[in-house]
Amino acid sequence: MDEKDVAIEGGLVDLDAGDEPETSVYEIGYHLLPTLSEEGLPAEVSNITDTLKAHGAHFVGERMPATIELAYPIMKRINTVPKSFNEAYFGWVAFEIPKKAMASIKAALDAHPAILRYLLITTEKDAVAVAMSGGSMAVQTITPTGDIGKPKRAIEEGGEVSEVALEQALQSIATEDATVTEKS
Repeated sequence: MDEKDVAIEGGLVDLDAGDEPETSVYEIGYHLLPTLSEEGLPAEVSNITDTLKAHGAHFVGERMPATIELAYPIMKRINTVPKSFNEAYFGWVAFEIPKKAMASIKAALDAHPAILRYLLITTEKDAVAVAMSGGSMAVQTITPTGDIGKPKRAIEEGGEVSEVALEQALQSIATEDATVTEKS
């Protein structure tokens, strides 16, 4: 990976895009430290959005942070002392910005003292609009067509099985699995 590329979910972004005005829509999901006061949250969010505005971001959507319980503890060094957090304020912001600004934005987020963790992904305006409305993206259901084939063996009735019969049945299954694997 070239040092001018930034790895983000969905692929690499070329930071040396030249004079091209190419833009993409990005989303940053972030956890802010739970030690922040409720009154201090808007100021921290403003710091994040001001950083994005300074790099030419046009906002597509945003959710203000709310307290959540984390699935697992997250460690962060604060004044050289490691601290563990079990909850955080979670918020997100979606924006459209020139691709060449992403390295600066990533550096600013890495250096932000109130961010516990963040995730930077590429997205689309439609997905953000759906998230803002509280809906979900349409999922296409694929229905099977044609015959799915008959069962490989007849359904057996319950009963007692000897060790020898059990071993033979397991060997038969292993042989069938090996045959299927070889064919595919």
